[in-house]
Amino acid sequence: MSLSTLAEQTQFGELPLDFVALVLMRLPVDARLRAREVSRGWRALLNEPRFWLVLNFTRGSGVVARLTLALLFAAGERGRGHLHTLDLTGTEGLLAEDLVQFVAAHGQSLRTVTAPEKIHFRADEVTRLCRSAPLCTLRCRVRCRAAEAPPLLRCEAPCALVHVVQLVIGGGYYNNQQAVLDFAAALPSHRGKIKVFNVYEALLGNGAVADALMHGVAEACVSDVTFLWCHLTPASMPGLTRLLQAGCLERLHINNDRLALFEAGPDLTSFCHTLRSSTLQTLRLSTCDLWRDRTAAGELLAALVGHLTLRELTLLFSGVGDTDDARRAAGEQIASLITHNSALQKLDLSWSFLGDAGLAPIFEALPCSSTLKELLFYDEIIGREFARDVILPAVRANTSLRTLRFHVFGRTGVPELTEAQDIVAART
Repeated sequence: MSLSTLAEQTQFGELPLDFVALVLMRLPVDARLRAREVSRGWRALLNEPRFWLVLNFTRGSGVVARLTLALLFAAGERGRGHLHTLDLTGTEGLLAEDLVQFVAAHGQSLRTVTAPEKIHFRADEVTRLCRSAPLCTLRCRVRCRAAEAPPLLRCEAPCALVHVVQLVIGGGYYNNQQAVLDFAAALPSHRGKIKVFNVYEALLGNGAVADALMHGVAEACVSDVTFLWCHLTPASMPGLTRLLQAGCLERLHINNDRLALFEAGPDLTSFCHTLRSSTLQTLRLSTCDLWRDRTAAGELLAALVGHLTLRELTLLFSGVGDTDDARRAAGEQIASLITHNSALQKLDLSWSFLGDAGLAPIFEALPCSSTLKELLFYDEIIGREFARDVILPAVRANTSLRTLRFHVFGRTGVPELTEAQDIVAART
């Protein structure tokens, strides 16, 4: 078919064919596939490989069809032998095996593949992808055991071009500390690539192992770090300090399985000194038995008062104590954060059991905040009188909150709490 005939059949009149091609190239992938059905001319034009060199299924791509394996393969077939870029960031609907199958069919031409955020690949799946596409940079998320990770992190053959964006390590190595040490030593070789690192069910109570792992994470310049059920101890403080000193940590989450982590002493003081000047944005401490050592808890929270970048603080199951004096002291420390932290936007104190004594200073400080947007309490024992005399006036006087949530232990509902939540909800 001649260019003039093709231009005529595409029904773009006098427009140059190159301009027509440029318009079609800017269509989302699904619309481009549908456009092939408009006419013979459009089909002939859209059969050219140049329209299928890049398959963009990202959130901002404009694709409206639900991503399925059939849709992906239909687009891939149009560019067979020429497809070089596949971006699936943010998409849903595919399994890891689906992408393995697609790359096996198109791996010889692919040069860049960005896997969906919802998929965590096993180490063997990453290896299969890399073997199918030996010249392709693979950006993906990986979930594996410590012993399986070093070859990926060191980009050993066939994974020379792998780029692990998120790494989840866990399970099956409770007694294999050497595997953790080997993994920690390999982390720096992936420096600047890993953005999110999660480790769970690793017994890091041994200070040397925890220090080695945190040293590796710091050297890898990871910005989002989570330790779940790793049994960290006060001996982990130097390692945590090293993480902060690296200057790249933005989010830190520790769920310590109800074991005490913070203990007054030089190591905690050093950690707090570094924390005070850090660029941390999110700190989540769950089941760390924070207030077992009240002096340590006070020192930690004092380091956060006036923090310039902290936007989210979560203290779950923090064990404030059984006396009103202990609860009031904890509430006053938290109230200082509300009063003095201009960056703080979210505060989650669920399952802290602060009681009236601990909640009172928090709500008294609430009108002083113009930035706090989200405040969460689950399983607190709150009576109608306290809700009416303390919580409601504080909520009315505050203008910044957009989310306020209570789940009151042992009660089906307190009307004054519902009213407080309705006041906040109406602001949105």
